[in-house]
Amino acid sequence: MADLVSKRYALALFEAGLELNKIHVFKDDLLKVSSALEMEEGLKKVLFHPKVKKDEKKSLINSIFGKLVCEEILNFLYVLIDKRREKLLLQIKKEFEKLYNEHENTIDVVAITSVEMDGQLKEKLRLALENKFNKKVNLENVVDKEIIGGVLLKVGNKVIDGTIKGQLMEIEKVLKGA
Repeated sequence: MADLVSKRYALALFEAGLELNKIHVFKDDLLKVSSALEMEEGLKKVLFHPKVKKDEKKSLINSIFGKLVCEEILNFLYVLIDKRREKLLLQIKKEFEKLYNEHENTIDVVAITSVEMDGQLKEKLRLALENKFNKKVNLENVVDKEIIGGVLLKVGNKVIDGTIKGQLMEIEKVLKGA
């Protein structure tokens, strides 16, 4: 149920952004708000608490984000508060980003490696992925000490395992199957 509601709010906001030609502004502003919520646990507790009055929540939102986000996003936050849907904000942002990426022909890729990738290698991987998927690629590098070597790519729901451990496991399967 919450997923469906989040998708509807995200779609409405996305369509409004397209109509107003502010789709990029909306994306950036949603990122500002969601980042603040993720970083400040106290803000999240107050905003999501059912006993805090709507007017108090709106006043808090206005004092924090009034000058940081556009008027449309501020009003959107007010609507969420009025409808008691503020807990869905992070999920709405996620759904909005999906719509935005689809519109911009972009995919998000997470490259998990044992050490931080340098800029040149990261750019080379990004270009290779853009050629493979025929889309713009937002590449994020995450370091995981568990990986011996190679790279594990997460592209949407897909996982492409190019790690040494993954290759050794494939060899093991082949040997056991033979």
